[in-house]
Amino acid sequence: GFAHGPDAHNTFTSNLRYATQKASRHGVNILIEPLNHYDAKGYFLSTTAQAANIIEEVAAPNLKLMFDCYHVQLMEGDLTHRLSTLMPLIGHIQFASVPDRGTPDHGEVNFDHVFDHIAQLGWEKPLGAEYKPHTNTEQTLNWMKNLR
Repeated sequence: GFAHGPDAHNTFTSNLRYATQKASRHGVNILIEPLNHYDAKGYFLSTTAQAANIIEEVAAPNLKLMFDCYHVQLMEGDLTHRLSTLMPLIGHIQFASVPDRGTPDHGEVNFDHVFDHIAQLGWEKPLGAEYKPHTNTEQTLNWMKNLR
């Protein structure tokens, strides 16, 4: 949420310890997602490095990173390097065009390259298309026809 400083960090990690312990009893993973400061001003968790440090600190095997390519590109860039480095921590991957969070067939990110890289890293789980459609969703799915 919208908090900062050591107290926010301590509360967040304490809550994650509690949540991961409860969730582990049911075989459930907990995901944390860094959000960019442009869309979520003041949001506590904003970088993958911060998230990775928190995951390491909490040290729960069911605490994972929600890697949202849109947020990561806006805050940090270098998606393929970050995916390579963070892959052991990632629980889910989302994508949308940057900078408008639209369909992934335009913008500054070459998603053909990113998707190829994700496959080369051995990712076999689903990916999440989390974008803002400019019309009804069905009409915005043309980008999928061009996937390799």
